[in-house]
Amino acid sequence: MVKRVKLVFSLLLFTSFSFSQQVESKVTVDSTNYLVGDYINYLVELSAPKNVEFFFPSIKDSLNKLEFIEQLPLRKKEENGKNTFIYHFILAGYDSGLATIPSYSIPFKTPKDTSFSVLTTDSINLVIHTLPVDTTKEAKDIKEPIVIPFNWLELLFWITTVVLVVALIYFIYKKFLKRKDQGEEEIEIQKTPYEIALNSLDDLEAKKLWQSGKVKEYHTEITEIIRTYFEKRFLLPALELTTDETLKLLKVKSETSKIIPLTKEFLQNADMVKFAKFIPLNEINETMLKQARQIVTVTIPVVKAEQNNGEQNV
Repeated sequence: MVKRVKLVFSLLLFTSFSFSQQVESKVTVDSTNYLVGDYINYLVELSAPKNVEFFFPSIKDSLNKLEFIEQLPLRKKEENGKNTFIYHFILAGYDSGLATIPSYSIPFKTPKDTSFSVLTTDSINLVIHTLPVDTTKEAKDIKEPIVIPFNWLELLFWITTVVLVVALIYFIYKKFLKRKDQGEEEIEIQKTPYEIALNSLDDLEAKKLWQSGKVKEYHTEITEIIRTYFEKRFLLPALELTTDETLKLLKVKSETSKIIPLTKEFLQNADMVKFAKFIPLNEINETMLKQARQIVTVTIPVVKAEQNNGEQNV
């Protein structure tokens, strides 16, 4: 019985030893001599069968005379039925002298294990040193700042460039943009009297004066639009004349005979509101606007009307 127990124990010990032989660690750095502040690439490679899981400890607080900078992403290689895990750390030394990356105890286990095994890495000794100073040379004072001579040609170049750019912008404005504005003004000046009057009546309607209680202002503005139209269309000083004087001058002109009754009713209604404080019905206010448009459209020159009809037919 004792011999059997010894045999089983020996087999377990051999199996454990054989398995531990398959778990390996390797540590490397890119050099053992560094200048103060140089980055140190510290790599730990752990190799084991595929069912082994490692539990790598944190190394931040275990570095003596070295500073932890960062840890790069873990890399993994599969080769010959084994996994190799590569842990990559960036360290740095800011004090000159000897420094040591200590050894680390790394627990590992398989899914079937009930306890951890431990793999120990090797430590690495490093030398951190400063730039060599030549003590045989005499110490020198700090050099004065270098005075750069003023470059007048460069200044002249930039001034000339700015002047040319400003001149170009001004030229473009004068030649194109301003001409466009002037063209729009000329188009507006060339509008016919009836176009101006009809546009003004549209603007008046949009104001909704009588609807908001401003009846007198409405009638004053609408009669002023028609009187201005008479001045520009028939060359009558209608803005300075009374209603009777305006009608007399209109009767003289043959082309206005067809609007005399309509104009008389239109101007008399407006005079009652402006001078007799007459409060017209809403229908009268609406009729005044229709009458004003009719006065204008009926007196459009025949040639212009024919041209408009031709354009519509096309």
